[in-house]
Amino acid sequence: MASNGRRSIVTLKEVADRALVSLGTASRVLNNHPKVQPDLRLRVLNAATELGYPLEKGRANYGLAPVNFNPFARIPGDNLALEVAPGQNPEITHVAFCCRPVISPLMDETYNPYFSKILHGVEAECRQQNLHLIYRIINDDPAALETGRQKLQESGAEALLLINFISEELVRGLLELNLPAVLVDHYFPEMALDIVSHENFHSAFRAVRYIIEKGHRRVGFINGLPHFTIMDRFEGYRRALEEAGIPFNPDYVIQGDLLIEGGIKAAHQVVEQNLDCTAYFCANDDTAIGFIQGLRSHKLHVPSDISVVGFDDEESARLITPALTTVKANPVGVGRMAVRRLLERVKYPHLPVTQTLICTTLVERDSVSPLRK
Repeated sequence: MASNGRRSIVTLKEVADRALVSLGTASRVLNNHPKVQPDLRLRVLNAATELGYPLEKGRANYGLAPVNFNPFARIPGDNLALEVAPGQNPEITHVAFCCRPVISPLMDETYNPYFSKILHGVEAECRQQNLHLIYRIINDDPAALETGRQKLQESGAEALLLINFISEELVRGLLELNLPAVLVDHYFPEMALDIVSHENFHSAFRAVRYIIEKGHRRVGFINGLPHFTIMDRFEGYRRALEEAGIPFNPDYVIQGDLLIEGGIKAAHQVVEQNLDCTAYFCANDDTAIGFIQGLRSHKLHVPSDISVVGFDDEESARLITPALTTVKANPVGVGRMAVRRLLERVKYPHLPVTQTLICTTLVERDSVSPLRK
């Protein structure tokens, strides 16, 4: 509230932040642009309604129902039973944030800014929803299953956020606790489990297409760990090449480890193998930063000799020289949306399983230049 008693004006940015979309998407929805996905349109309009953002002529003018519309209401002939199960209390108070040690934001020796931001988003949403957050570190190994289940049972957790676990056997075992759960920043194709992650495939596709539009035809990829999110980025890279009519060359794919050291090693490999790529898309920012450092040690300069694009937009991407062109992720938004999906699963346990992908944007800085003829 302002000091004069009048409500402060809600901005477009506040609506976009609440809906976890870009400013451009929020603007297109509120200007009734036709080319917006229905789920994004609904999220923006719901956020605008909740915040009191003025909608011209009400929600109906945007092709949606009035504010009392219930998207979970039973439709005649619908047998999905979306209502709360009889006798079940949909209210929970304790949510467990579960992650593997190597990415834990709670351990100094493994501090990772990306996962720390996911935790910040989870904490912010839990505060808003009056939820108590429990932190549990579980080894990502089937052998640790019994210990992990015991930790969760003793914690009093009523629902689980499973952060970036890679062992399918471990996750299946944790689900045997029969607690509502959402898997964050990973997925298992054969597992019926709600997922919240980034739009990795299309984000990578757009980044590589941007490189190609700068005139580059020999575009390499610095890979990461065998992780589905990284695999999606690799597939987006391949698809962009295919759409541009550029043959895929497996020699242009260099193995990395998502760390700066891995990026440095990748640069050494590029030089030692005398690869002729003029640009590289890297699986994440740390890889790109290490790659740039490694190239510099061989007297190769970015972007005059080789252009580089990263993924994540960590603070370091803005601070290095040259400033890194990269895909801007929204890990805080991932964390917030994971909590919302978890509460939705608690309240409506028979809803279809969903995969929620958080949008990204490409941030143009100084590490890409047009190919010199």
